[in-house]
Amino acid sequence: MVSLPFTYDDFSEWFEDYCKKYLEPARESAVRALTEHLDVELPEIERVRVKVSPGRVKGKERTWRKLELPKYEGRIKTLADIPIVIDDLVGLRVTCNNKSDVQRVVDIVASLDSFETGAEPVLGQQQDSFRDYLSNPKESGYRAIHFNLCTSVPAGLRRKVVTCELQVRTLLQDGWGELTHEDTYKPGSAPPALVETLSRRIADLLAAVDDIAQDLRQELDRLATVNVEASPEGAPSATLPPLQMQAQGSVASELGLRAAATHYLQNRVANLGKPTDLASLAWEVRKEFGQEVSQGWFGYGSFKALLRDAVPNARVTEEPPSYVLPGDYDNSVAKRASPYPGIPAVALALKEVDRSFPLLTSKRMNAAYERLAEASQGVDWSDATSNDISRLNEMTRKARELNTEDLSISRMNLDYIAKSLLLSGNLSHALTTEEIKAIYLTWTVNRIRGVTTLSRRQLEAVKKWLS
Repeated sequence: MVSLPFTYDDFSEWFEDYCKKYLEPARESAVRALTEHLDVELPEIERVRVKVSPGRVKGKERTWRKLELPKYEGRIKTLADIPIVIDDLVGLRVTCNNKSDVQRVVDIVASLDSFETGAEPVLGQQQDSFRDYLSNPKESGYRAIHFNLCTSVPAGLRRKVVTCELQVRTLLQDGWGELTHEDTYKPGSAPPALVETLSRRIADLLAAVDDIAQDLRQELDRLATVNVEASPEGAPSATLPPLQMQAQGSVASELGLRAAATHYLQNRVANLGKPTDLASLAWEVRKEFGQEVSQGWFGYGSFKALLRDAVPNARVTEEPPSYVLPGDYDNSVAKRASPYPGIPAVALALKEVDRSFPLLTSKRMNAAYERLAEASQGVDWSDATSNDISRLNEMTRKARELNTEDLSISRMNLDYIAKSLLLSGNLSHALTTEEIKAIYLTWTVNRIRGVTTLSRRQLEAVKKWLS
């Protein structure tokens, strides 16, 4: 046990005052800022799958116990050193439905401005604070992504910066913490051996269920993409296609509903503040007018066809998954220098629209191609009981098994590249590395062209990066 240079009574008085003046206000400020930031960055279809907790301030007794840990020996010489050394006095938590949502939140948090000494941020990220306990779970089985965020609160005539620890986890990972009472053990203490064993078993089982939930999410996304993007063979394409209804009253009702949906889309697109994916817009229309409107989309066959007729001048990207761009959208990021070595600035134009687009180095990109190609050789493409999404999931699972400690590619990035094979109609047989590379390059170039102009020089830079 560490010998501290102050008594518990001194600490207790200091902590209660510090908590009231700074920690509680910082918790409220950080939760509010994080909530507002996610509200802006996430479309409603994704925002409903992400929950921001009220946060917590670490209790006085737990903080005192933590100060006594051997790793803090000699680091805390005064009471004022405590908030400098202990970075989780304020805890924030974001709980997501599945791993895809976790990755989206992580990308959004990672895009926050980095905190620099002397700044007074509303919300900023502390450099080098990212900790990935998803890829590398703790011995206990704990899984989450951690960041340190900084916020500032009033302190007389100036503002004081307070560090908050943010945990991003899935519902099941959060449930594991509740089931195992992971936070109930005092700092530095270990749970009984049986509790530790059972906790790890639960963690492993829930991690497997998380993977199944991710597979389910991908299949639902695929079905939504088909419903939004593709018109069935022979679907009507003329303006206001006829409605095939039996009763005259039903036709009138459907025409009125279609007119209302058209008016809704016209207003929505006219007031877009940022690029929005078609799946999100389609979800909004279903929410507003009922799920049944997606059964044929008033005779258009797809949401994209309905949108194009409702708003003929809408800027809609062609390559799925498609996005609608605001009328005055200017992707100026493509004209600036790229902050990522080896990654062309024009690639950031697509990243600005599609936040899931991976900005991997060429080395990692080629490793992803190779692993997916090798994995595709182990898929039974002749199995009539398998569908496209099950084959995609099997392929990305096998590809992840080929990861090495020195060169690991995340599931999200492997899924993204594999999805290009599916959406381009090429996920039907075993593929070579060169085939995957060519398909992904063509798909990506077409998607970039959908959001910004692409000069010959920029095209060559993209080809060099992705090859």
